[in-house]
Amino acid sequence: AAAATTADYPQSAIDAFKATLQTIKDAAATKLTQTEINNLIVNLNNAMGTFNSQAYGYIDESLYLNAGWNFDEGTGTTATAFSSTAHVATFKKGWTTLLGASAELPVWVDGVKGKAIYLDNGAHLEVPYSPLFLPADITISAWIKNDVKGWENNVIVSQNYWWGYKFATQSAGKPLFTERINATTVQDFDAASGEVTPLVWTHVVVALNSTAKTLSFYIDGVNVQTYTELDGVGPLTRTLSFVDGPNTYTAQPFLIGSFANDDEIALHPDNFSWISNDNVGSFKGAIDELKIYNIALTDGQVSKLYNDEKP
Repeated sequence: AAAATTADYPQSAIDAFKATLQTIKDAAATKLTQTEINNLIVNLNNAMGTFNSQAYGYIDESLYLNAGWNFDEGTGTTATAFSSTAHVATFKKGWTTLLGASAELPVWVDGVKGKAIYLDNGAHLEVPYSPLFLPADITISAWIKNDVKGWENNVIVSQNYWWGYKFATQSAGKPLFTERINATTVQDFDAASGEVTPLVWTHVVVALNSTAKTLSFYIDGVNVQTYTELDGVGPLTRTLSFVDGPNTYTAQPFLIGSFANDDEIALHPDNFSWISNDNVGSFKGAIDELKIYNIALTDGQVSKLYNDEKP
């Protein structure tokens, strides 16, 4: 309470919280029964919860966080989400049909906080598909440390690769989002005015509001690019069963660090013949603190998220 300022909270919220604290302190100075003490603790926790919810940029993750991994296990071959749905992400050796013996599994490394996953040569994590990965509005937040700047299609996460969405960085180091906006069309957007510096932990966020038809990119808590309907932004198409030419597709696993798995590449090899070690559609670097929200976060929420998570 002493550290709270109007830069972070409305003055009315600060005043109300301090008044509640004083009431509880006055009561605690008297002789109390255990029941009265328990009631004061409940009142204090409720007041703290109310005060925190009034912070500028507050995100109620119990409502809006569909999936989140902090990758702090540091051992084993799975990572379990800390969100209310505990999605299990399994380590996968990437693209053996194309990369052969050079295909690798993810490895644990030090993260922006705790541990993280390091990916190279097709290494990725696979999560069984859930509609939670395809909400009407979506925000994807992650800390990344790219190995190099000029790695094309450096995919952070994807759902049905470009026939759903993917969040990546492109060859110039700009965050890139691809969304499917109707039965036959996908649209690419990149953060034209923002780049990710290689070998530095960087917070990247993309937020799509399907109702307002806006798409925003953030780097280290700052909005670096916003697109609108005039730029081609449309609602995220949420049906994953479709036909593309001779191929019929259904809902694929949610992938961390890749846009296609071995099964899909084996099923449609002609679609992926362009992949090589020089131009690969999987992540090359480290990923930490990955979150998928079912709302389009605002500028203030992204700024607070960055400040809360930064080391």
